[in-house]
Amino acid sequence: MTAHTADAAKMQRRGASGLDEVAWVARLDEIGRGHGFCTRIGTDHLALFVQEGDTLVVTFDSAARVFAEEQDGLPPGFEAVRRHEWSLLSILSLGDPWFRSADLAGLFDRLGDEGFFDSFETVIFLGFGAANGHAACVFSAAAPGSSVLASAPVATLDPARAGFDRRFPAGRRLPFGRYGDAPSLLASARAAVILHDPTDPVTGAHAAQFRGPGVTLAPLRFAGPAPHRLIAAGGLLVPILRALAQGRLTRAGLARMIRPVRRADAAYLWRLARIARAQGKPARARLVAEYAADVTGEARFVELAARLSHGPA
Repeated sequence: MTAHTADAAKMQRRGASGLDEVAWVARLDEIGRGHGFCTRIGTDHLALFVQEGDTLVVTFDSAARVFAEEQDGLPPGFEAVRRHEWSLLSILSLGDPWFRSADLAGLFDRLGDEGFFDSFETVIFLGFGAANGHAACVFSAAAPGSSVLASAPVATLDPARAGFDRRFPAGRRLPFGRYGDAPSLLASARAAVILHDPTDPVTGAHAAQFRGPGVTLAPLRFAGPAPHRLIAAGGLLVPILRALAQGRLTRAGLARMIRPVRRADAAYLWRLARIARAQGKPARARLVAEYAADVTGEARFVELAARLSHGPA
């Protein structure tokens, strides 16, 4: 393949929205120019700001993931802009998945010093996943009194406190600086809700490090290392953010909102059936498989239920 052919193939790659990369970035730039700004932060991050209402959602995500997976091509939180006319500051990582660059830290320092966050009545930091959740927690320190919603965040990559986590060897070598210890930096937040699966050893161990009067640990047993997947599947992000903004998002309330989604989620039900089998409870596993077969219609549940009905598999 020639260099020209390789470039052409890259240009033709399309994301979930149907746009190629150039058109996708151009769309974000157009939104930013029309409603706020869209700018590069150093070489590793892109910032999109949409100015609307007095509630600001600050989100962290990977540009590659948003391009590849979001049907509308827009970052998480943008739906709140549409539905409630909230404002949005989205930080998209380009080459630095841990949001560690000095340029980005400098941006949040400046925004805090200049009173940018003080111009909003309510500020919410949002991050789903190890790195995105970590960033939401640590950078919330730039806006004291803000709220945080994070799913399966890394508390720290300091080997002294996270030696159990071997997932990110490259991340351990990054200079985390003062924006590095998520649990301590949450001290200035008004409220923080940390979603996690306590049956997942690694993410559960990180979640256990988040403590304090304003911190709510929201356990979602057997949801796996990415419990936020259930929020996306149920279209629950905006209702959850609204409850958080109003100061009424509780552990029990969050569980109630997610429960119907869990009961119809194939990945969750499959994990539940496998755990029951591993615990030597084939009858329970068969009941889960039969229920899941009815709800999801997936053949793997039908096959599992059939095997278990004929004895241990």
